[in-house]
Amino acid sequence: MSFDNVTFPDTGELPAVYDFERTLLIGSFVGCMAWGIHFTVYGAAMYFLFIRLFHRERSALLSWILMTYMTVIFALSTTYVGTNIQNNVNSYINHRDRPGGPFVQASIAFNTPLVLVGNNICPVISIFLNDAVLVWRLYIIWGLIWIVVLPIIMLIASTVMGILLLYTSAQPGHNFNSSDAVKFGTAYFSISLCLTVIVTLIIVFRLIYLQHRVVKVLGDKREYYDHYISAWTILLESSAMYAVVGFIFLVLYNKNNTVSNIFTQLMVQVMCISSDLIMLRVAIGSAWTTHTSRKISSLIFNSVSPCSTTDVESSQQEQEGSSSLGSQLKLEQDGLDL
Repeated sequence: MSFDNVTFPDTGELPAVYDFERTLLIGSFVGCMAWGIHFTVYGAAMYFLFIRLFHRERSALLSWILMTYMTVIFALSTTYVGTNIQNNVNSYINHRDRPGGPFVQASIAFNTPLVLVGNNICPVISIFLNDAVLVWRLYIIWGLIWIVVLPIIMLIASTVMGILLLYTSAQPGHNFNSSDAVKFGTAYFSISLCLTVIVTLIIVFRLIYLQHRVVKVLGDKREYYDHYISAWTILLESSAMYAVVGFIFLVLYNKNNTVSNIFTQLMVQVMCISSDLIMLRVAIGSAWTTHTSRKISSLIFNSVSPCSTTDVESSQQEQEGSSSLGSQLKLEQDGLDL
């Protein structure tokens, strides 16, 4: 079939909107690639949780909770990707002859139920769930209720801003990039990002502090050092990847830069991947539990407390304590006791 005589109508597009259309299309591809990574992590975590489910009755309830959470997150991210794909089909294929081109089509489609749910409501729910998991991990790692008071307040505030963003952008003639929506959006993403950064820094501080104390008191005990307080642990437990991508998106979005379209779709998937990586660590017994921090802190405290024993006896006690800690942490790997 020859396409020599095929012509496309002039939609009257302005050259200024080409960058917007390009970034929408590129962002869709980037989001699909990130979704593939998310699917892999989700599948691995579900596999290990199913193994836990059928081998340990005491962890059955927690396994079901985690699997439900991951499935909801995966469904939201999949809906988001599917909505973007359908929007591309409508903009570049089904309605390519619409006056104004894909840019106008995207603006019109923004107020349709498909886009309102898939491109707006789903990401807001995903951000809320991800932030809630970070607050939960903060409590798990510190074991102090007062440490999560400020993050919980920020979580409530970001949720309110998210609802206002959805309401404003859904009004006739408005969209996600409208000036009034950008104000609420900037406040929403700023609070959510600040929550992520604050929780990330507090978690990182806690893990680095314990890492330093363990090395100073017990030496480089690799049987649990790499497992619980390594650099990789710090990166995963604190969702640092999401914080970095979210910061880049916020800067671009606040300046109304079209490149933010790419980072919007990437951020949603990275956020879901970060949550699922934490769940994967829980599933394989590598994540911190309510007992891990307490036992390490107790061992450090006991090791540095004044005592009347000789240096030889102290050294022996430290070695026995280190061995005991390694055994205790090994036992924690076999359960999901959070």
